[in-house]
Amino acid sequence: MPKKLIKRDILDEIIPWLGKEKILIIKGARQVGKTTILKQLKKYTEKNFPYSKSVYIIADDLENQPIFSSRRSLEDYISRKTGFPEHFTFLFIDEFQYISQAGQFLKNVFDKYKDQKKLQIIVSGSSSLEITKNQEFLTGRALEFMVERVNFKEFFIWKEQIINKTMLSLNSFEEMRLFYNNFKIPLENLLKEYLIFGGYPEVLTTKMEREKKIILSSIIKTYLEKDVVNFLRVENVGAFNSMLRILSEQIGNMVNISKLSNDLGISAETVRKYLDIMEGTYIFKRVLPYHRNIRKEIVKMPKIYLLDLGIKSYFSHSWNFDNISGEMAENFVYLSLKSKTINDDILFYRTKAGTEIDFVAKTNNGKINLIESKYRNQLRANALKSFENKYPNSVKYTMVITKNILQKKGNIYYIPAMLFPFIEY
Repeated sequence: MPKKLIKRDILDEIIPWLGKEKILIIKGARQVGKTTILKQLKKYTEKNFPYSKSVYIIADDLENQPIFSSRRSLEDYISRKTGFPEHFTFLFIDEFQYISQAGQFLKNVFDKYKDQKKLQIIVSGSSSLEITKNQEFLTGRALEFMVERVNFKEFFIWKEQIINKTMLSLNSFEEMRLFYNNFKIPLENLLKEYLIFGGYPEVLTTKMEREKKIILSSIIKTYLEKDVVNFLRVENVGAFNSMLRILSEQIGNMVNISKLSNDLGISAETVRKYLDIMEGTYIFKRVLPYHRNIRKEIVKMPKIYLLDLGIKSYFSHSWNFDNISGEMAENFVYLSLKSKTINDDILFYRTKAGTEIDFVAKTNNGKINLIESKYRNQLRANALKSFENKYPNSVKYTMVITKNILQKKGNIYYIPAMLFPFIEY
């Protein structure tokens, strides 16, 4: 009997907005499950809004382009499919950025039927660059929901068929220890799989390693061919691919625009453009430096992290479960943090003297959490203690992410990397 689909946490954020007077934009990289989420939402509306109708259209399908040639064409299509506007209709559009002047188009449709309360538009999009272009037309009309790759917690819960999904509390060490002891072996095994193959749903749900590699390769090649070449029209594809490969080997390091420019033989302006594209298509994310004393701390160059670690394995041709690097573990910690924190609130700290803390995460009470990633078993935390001494009363929690040590020493929590995604703080 096949396992159920991986349950995505983002669904619980989207569902309360169904039936409301808002366009819902579900954005994220290709193949992260946006289409599955749209179909799950469609199924939900059919069950929970019994007097409504729904229609699903793929915008990047050539056969469907006439439907979006004008507002009247779309109205005619959904009218013939659902009886709209006699019936309230949920209109689901996959890859809406392929609609010509998509923002203006959706605005016109939304504004016409807003007061009649007969239509809700739910769309998906794969490029934040294109979504941003359309935002000026949708301001006040739309809500955006970011679909990431499957996070490790979602993967583990699906794989182990966990029913009680209650998060662990940082202040309940006994609870954490029980969970860790009971699930240590599957946690270790699944972490290695996740670090090597990443979080694309189809890759994770495929059993055979050989097939995982083929699917991951297909996803990346489709991204390069469909998004980079055909849609975004990057001209120097060779340089773009080389830059993607170089950066995937430099995760957790600061991005040196000048060096990349020299190594690739392209201008610094082109390097910046390619970085924007990679970030805008959800491949990398830049993390900015935290600073309190501009003269002593490095404030210019960002660090970079992959949004899917399978991309690193693909470009390095390394699929060895026993060759997990500290950089990969640090990237994993970043992804775990990202699933808990508003992304702009994740920073790093580094002084000109070389003192460094991997992550400084802002909290909603004005304080910060310090997180240091050490994928080995050591209890040294000199940089963390130094920061707290320098900026007293500014830190809420201090954590060192280890390989398999779980303990508290003073005010510092030592947490195994595999346990970190399950902890609430």
